[in-house]
Amino acid sequence: MSIQQMQQQLITKINSVNDEDILRMLGEELSYSLESQSDLSKLLSEPDLQELTLLSNEPAEKDVMSLNEFNNIMEQWRRRFN
Repeated sequence: MSIQQMQQQLITKINSVNDEDILRMLGEELSYSLESQSDLSKLLSEPDLQELTLLSNEPAEKDVMSLNEFNNIMEQWRRRFN
């Protein structure tokens, strides 16, 4: 999709919005993005940046369990409260 197509798509969506809060939020977000153009990671402390980097490098499957494991845990939990 070209930039002009994306712009037109956004204009069409914005023109259909009648909620003042949504329009205000969009305006503030757009203003912030256009004015700051800075790397948000520079706003983090060094320990926070290190933690974020560490978390982003973890495998996506690290804390994932199978549906079967989940169902077994939920079944045990339900038995305790019945």
